[in-house]
Amino acid sequence: MAVKQNQGFRRDLNFEENTNDVQALSNLGGVGVAGDLRVIQNNLRNTSYLAFNSVNTGTNEFIFTTDKVFDIDSIKSEEKDSTYSLVTVTTDVPYNTYRGDLVVLENVNVTGTASTFFNGSFVTQTVGTGGTFYTYRVNNVLNATAPTSALSTAKITFKSNIEFVYTKDDIVTVSKDVSVGSTTLTAGTDYYICNSDAEGKFQLSFTSSEDVLGITTVNITAIPPQFDFIRREYVLQQNLINFTEPEIQDDENFSGYLDGDINEAFESTQANVESAKYFSAKKYKGTEDTITDDIIKFEGTVNLFDPAGYNSTNSSLSDPKSPGIFIGNTRAFSADNNPWSIDGTNLETNSHEVTIGELLFADNITITGVTQTTGSEVSVESFTHKVPITVNGETYYVLMSPT
Repeated sequence: MAVKQNQGFRRDLNFEENTNDVQALSNLGGVGVAGDLRVIQNNLRNTSYLAFNSVNTGTNEFIFTTDKVFDIDSIKSEEKDSTYSLVTVTTDVPYNTYRGDLVVLENVNVTGTASTFFNGSFVTQTVGTGGTFYTYRVNNVLNATAPTSALSTAKITFKSNIEFVYTKDDIVTVSKDVSVGSTTLTAGTDYYICNSDAEGKFQLSFTSSEDVLGITTVNITAIPPQFDFIRREYVLQQNLINFTEPEIQDDENFSGYLDGDINEAFESTQANVESAKYFSAKKYKGTEDTITDDIIKFEGTVNLFDPAGYNSTNSSLSDPKSPGIFIGNTRAFSADNNPWSIDGTNLETNSHEVTIGELLFADNITITGVTQTTGSEVSVESFTHKVPITVNGETYYVLMSPT
């Protein structure tokens, strides 16, 4: 029996498939069901990738805010019309980045016009599948290929421009098996994002936060080779429910919902997050270092604590991690008599009120009415007389012991 184009599936034909799948599905489920199924099918297949950038082996974190540097394997320029050329670069390993990255090329050892084409800062126009090559535009014309001998020290740096990373309990896998030291991440195995700041770093866990045992963080003891994180990007019912306008009971305080359009809501949220991050970095805290260029004014006593005893050895005092209070570029310790620096033969300080606790006479001195018999130093424990003297309005005592 001939198969009709609009018949769908028939039992008497042993469920032979219609040659027109869309028509067959429409006959079975109604017009439009084929399109619906196609959307669902593709939705479940949607994924995104995030190229590995760097790691912090001390905190087991994957970091995405650092610049990425690769060796250059090849580079050539091709004239596209009379106004510009397209330069194509390949690296020693693929880097699955995005179009629009700022890249810096250095040490391509060529001369003449090619040097300005192959060295400098540019914006990527296209990225090959999986990061196999990159192109950028130069508003000049040139047909040239850099010889292999010119690439021995050539580097390309991808400047960090990541806007967000994966967040809590996102399910990811890796593009290939990679070793992070004591652990191997296996392609096709599900891992869970944990301890993410949603901006530039996260950790991996073998289990989700909803697991009865909680998260089990992946231990990182070595830098892995280049790979990609792959996240499932399907849209679930809950994602759609989250955009459903809730019932508002308090019209006075909660009368608005997504004021403006969705893009404005995202932009406003991003601005708030960036402002909070900036001011949090300037706030003094006890859990991490605070770096600020603000002028600090205070009255009264300032106490400095070193609970770990880091300053117990002199060598530690020159270490940047050594706890301290500084006036200008000079370390101030536990009193107000030492924020001084030497400028030639002079002592200088940026402090407004200081005192000098000790006065050193490098040569012999003469005091009117006292006959000097020896110029040797006297131990501060053995003196029997002290003579008050005034230097620049400061009162000092010369410790003396008659012989």
